[in-house]
Formats: sequence, structure tokens, C-alpha cells
Amino acid sequence: MAWQSHAFVRPRRSRVTSTCLHGIQEWRDEAMKAKFARDSLVQPNSTPTASDQSSFPATIPILPFPFTDILLQGQSTQLNLFEERFHDLFDDSMMNHHGMVAMGLLAGNGMITTMPLCEVSSFTRVGADANFVPMGDGMGNGSILVSIRCVGRCKINEPKLMQEEPYMVARVVETVDDDIAVASGVGGTGLKDNFVGPPLRGESSPLQIGNMLADKIDQLMESISDLEDELRQKSKKKKKEKESDSDSIMNRQLVNAQLESLFAQDSTEGVLEESQYGEDETEYDDDDDEEELFGRYADYKSAVEDAMDADSVFQQSNNDNLASPDFTLRSGKELVATSWAAFCTGGTGAQAEIMKIQALDMTAPLQRLQLASAMLREEQKKLQAKLMLSSLSRDDEKE
Repeated sequence: MAWQSHAFVRPRRSRVTSTCLHGIQEWRDEAMKAKFARDSLVQPNSTPTASDQSSFPATIPILPFPFTDILLQGQSTQLNLFEERFHDLFDDSMMNHHGMVAMGLLAGNGMITTMPLCEVSSFTRVGADANFVPMGDGMGNGSILVSIRCVGRCKINEPKLMQEEPYMVARVVETVDDDIAVASGVGGTGLKDNFVGPPLRGESSPLQIGNMLADKIDQLMESISDLEDELRQKSKKKKKEKESDSDSIMNRQLVNAQLESLFAQDSTEGVLEESQYGEDETEYDDDDDEEELFGRYADYKSAVEDAMDADSVFQQSNNDNLASPDFTLRSGKELVATSWAAFCTGGTGAQAEIMKIQALDMTAPLQRLQLASAMLREEQKKLQAKLMLSSLSRDDEKE
């Protein structure tokens, strides 16, 4: 048999494929081109301006979600699409809408008109059959595992959907935040009268107000993280004490039973000391006391980074780099990201989701920061009350 070396065998040519770019910027560009193509028929000399960016109508397929599954800027989720209609929706999104979908948040008997705008970040087709024949049961050819990331918001601008079956399609307009450096509202601050935050001295710019609110949110988040950790430690300690008391009672009962048996036999052989019981259990319990690697504050900081990474709209203003003798100003982009990230950690109750929907509908970053500050203040008070009640109940048990 002749020996053959494959060390210098020319590798097979790889198959090169090309696809169109996918993402929110391409989706915007297509909407802009379509709008100005229509406008040019009426006004041939018209040219697009940056201020018109949020007024471009565009079409987008809508994936239905319960409102409790809402995503805010920077957040991601994974989906398993196995119905045929959602396979068709996915293909439409990839081929005709640059991988963009909207989250249709269902509440009551309707759908919220302001929707998170998401882009497909990755996908995998699983279990597809080359000879697939629809059986009429609504199931598609295998499953499509999809990861989507929220990168913006849009609002339905027509009273009726363009299409309802087999999946929803709507004409929408992208919703963008106001320039944080030129805020509207009470006194030009963008805030309501009942604003939550540090007292203002003299005249402050919107960026300075936003930074004070962001500092307050940062402090509240750190405090909440510490309170949650303290409650968690108290709960673990209480659980361990209960287990220890239960083991002690069981050990005493076993010793008493052995003593009674040995007294009847007039012998003391075989008596085990109480400390010998539960020794293995104690060693085993040590494995359950590992601390969590990341707390609420770390999750919040990560959410800020994710929100900044997903922000493709905000344009840094000339006031972003203003110097201050008291503190270093965050950029406008950081403030916008903070206003989203504050809602991306913590509980998932109905009240928290309602707060997220309120934030989704706001276009003034300062008002969103105000809402986040008020929400976190209430959460801090509840945690402080829980901690106090936990301490009181512990004192009562000792007495």
C-alpha cells in the first residue's frame, strides 16, 4: 500500500455567500429613501435633514408578547419559533426589513401602540426537513432559535394594521429622545414640579440636572444592592439556625433512645456523643453558602453598558464635555443609557412592568431619570422596612 501525505494537499475552496446588511441603520436608511423618493415627486429639490429622522414612516412585522415580557434599550431575549406563521414572519423580517421586528405588547384586549424595536442578533435553524410538507396544523419546518436585542422604539401611526394574518405588519414611525442638552418642561429642566432628586442651587443646565439625577440613581442602586445582600445573608443565617435546631432535637432524641435501650441492657457500649451527629451535614451545608458573584449594582452597571452599545440615535452635543468644579459630567449618551438601565434590574412584578411601559413612552430623558429615581426610592424604603421587620422578628424569637 502506497503511503500518501496530506500535509500539502490543497484545501477545498470554501463557499462564499453574500447577504444584505441587517440592522436598524439599514432599516432607517430604506425608510428615508422611500420617503424622499415620494417627496421628490412633489418637491424635486427637497433634501433630507437630520431633524426629520424620526418622521420617516416604515413598515415592520410584529411579534406578539405579553406586556410583562417588555424589553428596554440594550436588553436581549431568546425565542424559539416553531409555528409556521412565525417562520414566515422571520423570513419576511430578514428578507424585507433588514432583520428588524417590533414587540407587540398585549395588554387587556388590545396592543400598546408604542413598541420596542428589536434587531435579530443571531439565529439558528434546528430540525428542518428538506422534504417538509405542511400538515395544516400550524407547525413550521423545525424550529428557529432567535436572539433579538432592543435597539429603539417605534409607534404605530395608522388606526389599522397593514396586515393581521398570518402575522401582524404595521406602518410605524420611530420614536427618538429629545436632545437632553435642550430640555423642555418646567423652567427648561424637562422635569415636573414633583421632581425627585437633590435640591437645585442657582441655575443649572439640563446636563447638570441629569447628572445629579444619575448620581442619585447610582447611590440608590448601590444602597438597594447592599440591602438585598443583607436580607439574603439574614435569610441564610435564619435557615441555618432552624436546620441546626432541628438537627439538635433529632440528635437528642436519638441519644435518649440509645440510653434507654442501654440502661435496659445495663451497658454503656455503643453510645454516641451528640456532637458526632450532624457532623457530615455541617460539612455538606458549607457548599450551599457560596456567595453570589454579582449583585444588583453590578447588573445595573452592565445594563448601562448594554444600553449605550445599543444606542444608535443619540448625537453628542457640544455641551457634553462641560467642566464642573464639583463633579465630572456624564455625556448625554451616558445619561440616556442610565435612564434605561435603571429599569432593567430587580423585580418582575406587574408594578415594575407598568413602570417600564411608562418609561418606554417617554421621550424626555430627564423625565425618565426622574421616574427611575422615584421608583428606586420606593424600592429602597420597602427593603429597609423588610430589614427592620426581620430584625424585630429575630429579637422576638430570642425573647
